[in-house]
Amino acid sequence: MYYKLYKNLRQLIADATGITLGSDGRVEQANDVLQDIQWFNNQYESTIHAAPVVFVEFQPLDISQLTKQNHSTEIPLRLHVVTQVMNESDNDVSDADVIDHEALAIKVLEAVEGERLTWLEGQTRLLTLTKWTHYHNYLGWMVTLIELKTKG
Repeated sequence: MYYKLYKNLRQLIADATGITLGSDGRVEQANDVLQDIQWFNNQYESTIHAAPVVFVEFQPLDISQLTKQNHSTEIPLRLHVVTQVMNESDNDVSDADVIDHEALAIKVLEAVEGERLTWLEGQTRLLTLTKWTHYHNYLGWMVTLIELKTKG
């Protein structure tokens, strides 16, 4: 159920950031703005191989709401915008790093907010921002969590 949503999101973000995806969905040509778009698999607990990166995380679906009269369910998702923190000697994060990170997070949000995604046999409603959370230094990474929802 999630893979079509993931493919749509990945393509929207790639188009907005100027990276090229191959026919297999892998990044063929990255740039300084974004290196990769990946399915979220708790990469923070291991090695993050490319940065800046966007992780796409899907929240549990409550399909108990599906009835004959109501063929839709809320679809919550979270995008992790991750860049490397370049700490100064006193663990300060430079303003330039924050500005670059936030510019990428805004670009990612603008790429997906208000879009419809492929869902089962049709399209979702428009993606809507529900929450924005920023961490200046999470395990050595600057992370912005962009939470969105739609109905499908």
